[in-house]
Amino acid sequence: MTGTEHPLVTDYLATIEREASFLPAGRREELLADLREHLAVAVGEEQDAEAVRTALERLGSPAAIVAAAREEEPETAAVTTPPKVQPRTRNTVTAILIGLSGFAGLAGSLPAVAALIVGLILLWTSDAWDRSTKTLATALTLATPVVVALGGFLLAARFGPTELLTILAVGIALPATAAVRLFRTQPKAA
Repeated sequence: MTGTEHPLVTDYLATIEREASFLPAGRREELLADLREHLAVAVGEEQDAEAVRTALERLGSPAAIVAAAREEEPETAAVTTPPKVQPRTRNTVTAILIGLSGFAGLAGSLPAVAALIVGLILLWTSDAWDRSTKTLATALTLATPVVVALGGFLLAARFGPTELLTILAVGIALPATAAVRLFRTQPKAA
């Protein structure tokens, strides 16, 4: 058994191969071949575990070798797919539909419900906002009918102009707040 067949050396090379899996196959094989060649000279026919361990330590840790190989890789090899950017107009339409759902929802018409549904679908299929922003906007938007129904129920005994205006203001303000939040957090590009 040669020194490069020593269990410590094979484990060392296996670790490097595993950690360098990001490299193109040809570059990874070239790196491993260079290391095998270097280890054949450094370890030779040595079978003593301490001598082999010392030779491996002089060569460097697998993490350091892989980090150096990563730095040598040209930038074009590490190209990732850019994130999908949605048109700003779609984001604007989404925010407007969400914001207007308060006015439309108070009217109680079928087109208003359709606009609300379309707005929420556009919101949840968009990559422009994170999950917490989407959840907040949805909660604020869907709270409008709950507020109107609850306000009407609780204030039915003394329902006058003040109560009606309060319910209308809250019903309009909730989705409008959601729309403002969407406008403020949408990406600037696109």
